[in-house]
Amino acid sequence: MKKILLSCLLALFSVSAEAQGNPAMLDPKQVKQIGVFDDWTAYIYETKKDKVCYVAAMPFKSSGEYTRRGDVFLMVSHRPKEDMFDVLTVVAGYMYMPRSEAVFRVGKAKVSLFTHEDTAWAKNLRTDREIAEEMNKSVRATLRGTSIENVETYDTFSLKGFNNAMDAINRLCRQSGKKASDAK
Repeated sequence: MKKILLSCLLALFSVSAEAQGNPAMLDPKQVKQIGVFDDWTAYIYETKKDKVCYVAAMPFKSSGEYTRRGDVFLMVSHRPKEDMFDVLTVVAGYMYMPRSEAVFRVGKAKVSLFTHEDTAWAKNLRTDREIAEEMNKSVRATLRGTSIENVETYDTFSLKGFNNAMDAINRLCRQSGKKASDAK
């Protein structure tokens, strides 16, 4: 399980040049589980120079005509030292088709995510914030992507426990009084 968490963490951070030069910064022993909240788990990664909190969930339903696929994760993170909050990251469990977009739907939002290798992100922090707000109000989210083998996949994520998991990371990684709607 720690290997999976480390791979999620690597995707989540989009490993900075400083971290690439110092593998100790990515020590899985530094990833601590804050708690499990129904279908979501909250984590904190902290070093002397950095602190990141994130929540993660796996889909409860996946479909597509693939023969093999790795683990799939939906994550939302806070990076207070970079003033980045509610950052959406998806790890697909396969390599995306180059120059393709993944489509993420939650509540009233339908968002095209940009992809790179096995990961997808929203195009800007405003979109991240809007997605997080819709996730707070919804019961499920879906993701459609296309693999490098041109196989379309569909993943459905439960949002049960998302609010409580976000509350847990908000307590540890937000400045007091700062709400998701206040983030840039």
